[in-house]
Amino acid sequence: MRLQNWLRDDASVKFIALLALFTFPAVLYLRNFHMTDPDFGWHLRAGEWILSRHAVPFTDPFSSYGAGKPWYDYSWLFDIFFALVYRAFGLIGFALLEVAVRVVIPVCIYRLARVLGLSFWPSVAATALAAYSMTSLYAPRPGMFTVVFFILELQLLFSALLSNQFAKLYWLPLIFFLWASIHIQFIHGLILLAVFAFEPVLNFVLRYKPASAALPAKSVWIFLASTLATLCTPYLWHIYSTVFVYAGQTNIYQSISEMLAISFREPFHFAFPILALGAALALGWSRNLRPIYLALFAFSVVLGFRSIKDSWLLAVVSVALIAVSLRTPEAERTQLRVLTIKHQFALAVCVFAVLAVSWRRYDINTSWIEMSLAGRYPEAAVRYVIAHDLKGPLYNDFSSGGYLIWRLPPTIPVSMDGRTNVHGDERVKAYSDSLRGLPGWENDPDLARANLIIWPSKSPLAGLLRCDSRFKQVYTDPQATVFVRR
Repeated sequence: MRLQNWLRDDASVKFIALLALFTFPAVLYLRNFHMTDPDFGWHLRAGEWILSRHAVPFTDPFSSYGAGKPWYDYSWLFDIFFALVYRAFGLIGFALLEVAVRVVIPVCIYRLARVLGLSFWPSVAATALAAYSMTSLYAPRPGMFTVVFFILELQLLFSALLSNQFAKLYWLPLIFFLWASIHIQFIHGLILLAVFAFEPVLNFVLRYKPASAALPAKSVWIFLASTLATLCTPYLWHIYSTVFVYAGQTNIYQSISEMLAISFREPFHFAFPILALGAALALGWSRNLRPIYLALFAFSVVLGFRSIKDSWLLAVVSVALIAVSLRTPEAERTQLRVLTIKHQFALAVCVFAVLAVSWRRYDINTSWIEMSLAGRYPEAAVRYVIAHDLKGPLYNDFSSGGYLIWRLPPTIPVSMDGRTNVHGDERVKAYSDSLRGLPGWENDPDLARANLIIWPSKSPLAGLLRCDSRFKQVYTDPQATVFVRR
């Protein structure tokens, strides 16, 4: 009992708990530093392309297959930001962005739980589980902005629903304009907003009478205004054509590792069912089976368990539903602020100090990042190609395409990269089959046209190409092998 009182009342213990919660993911990353996003290269090159031409691309400038074909860079605003960060900080900027992401997301999840009325220690526990579950998802990529925007939207919608703070929803059109300019998964946010705005329709169909009122009818106008805001990007309605392209792709869920379903082969994978089970139990315990909550839970479960890339959605929604279901009484919620403004400032300073010490302790510098790149991507192979002035057409694998877009001269466009909205479902599958050396690899039309090949050294196809009379191996290292046509 004395321990419980001490944990409940001691502000210093809570201060240390929050410090650990907000810094642990970033410190863990610095301790095991590596470049986490294989697509960072094409985002960087796209940002440089936009800044140099003062326009966004409408056709693909980076691949031989997509040359002259429509391509809409839905992350154009992020790409500009990414390129500016690189101009200002160089390679160090990549690490700075990931550290920032690993701090901001736990802070946002914790704030979501607290604003929705969950008490301190359950908020810390739920946030820790959610932050841990995203271990493989953190990266300096536009999808991290989607996570932050989704959390912010969820907080605004629940605040309007439960606390009558409707005026804050007027920020949503601006949020959606930024969101649609940064990442294609703004569509998840629109679905979320539609669920809340059209709750009366859902209740009417299910003949459910909620204990508290739904959002007022003018929330539908907020939804329409937010939808129109997504059309105010340079691509106008074309942004939705990309949404439909992605929605129709199925092979990517078998061919791309981050699109696979949760395999439960890593410890952090088990955080997802724990959070989902916690949300289900909390809803049952509170006996608050409001259809909007069940619809939101079902939406997150379907997407979250379908693909590891979308599993963050299950974690965030589960935290929100746990907070709403275990919401503290009104009298207690007036005392939810654990730390004063002065202590919050002190916490921010301590977070910065811990990260600075960790950065210094693990010696994160440009040389270290360059070694990380060379150890994971075909950097040495690229240098060989440039030094010997080798010419295309190029044949390369899916995973290294984004990096090659950045590092190779523009005169050597890639044959494949991670932009599946350019290459399509069937090409992604064909390249996945070629990587494994499955029957028919020798008939690949891109391979038949190639004068230059950069391919992972450890893949079966690399071994087959060494026996192919059409090509000659001219360079190899543990990351990549270079072939040229005889």
